[in-house]
Amino acid sequence: MTQDETLTAAHQPSAEEEDKLEGDNAINVTLTATLEGGVINITGSGGATLPKDSGATQFNFTLIDNTGFNVKFASLDAADNSTACPPPSGENSQQITGVNIHNNQTPKTAGFTDNNSNNAANGPMSVTYAWNFTCNPGATVNQYDPVITNGGKT
Repeated sequence: MTQDETLTAAHQPSAEEEDKLEGDNAINVTLTATLEGGVINITGSGGATLPKDSGATQFNFTLIDNTGFNVKFASLDAADNSTACPPPSGENSQQITGVNIHNNQTPKTAGFTDNNSNNAANGPMSVTYAWNFTCNPGATVNQYDPVITNGGKT
């Protein structure tokens, strides 16, 4: 299995999850990789506030690599009830699920679903995430680490 197949196979959405993601509950984010000195910075607008009772939202990321260093998605770190940027290493979130990475295409893409299913009675929840990247030798690439505010579910 390739990395793309392994990561996609880890979570196949149920019919219920797919139904939740139809319509307007998708956020498309373009990430741009630029080289400054020997460091690659990733920029984009992947932070969001998900309203209470709005259901799950699919986050779709497209990577535009302007560096010549073959920047690729490597993994996602995520944590619930966290304001730490970046979050601790690993997928430590019940809210972010269905992580997928597709590096064997142009442009490279990745995504996940934010369930927005935390208990709304407890107030909004900060969900931090960070995309990790790899690149060819000769440069280092920084993480991309915004925050999502989940309104939750009543």
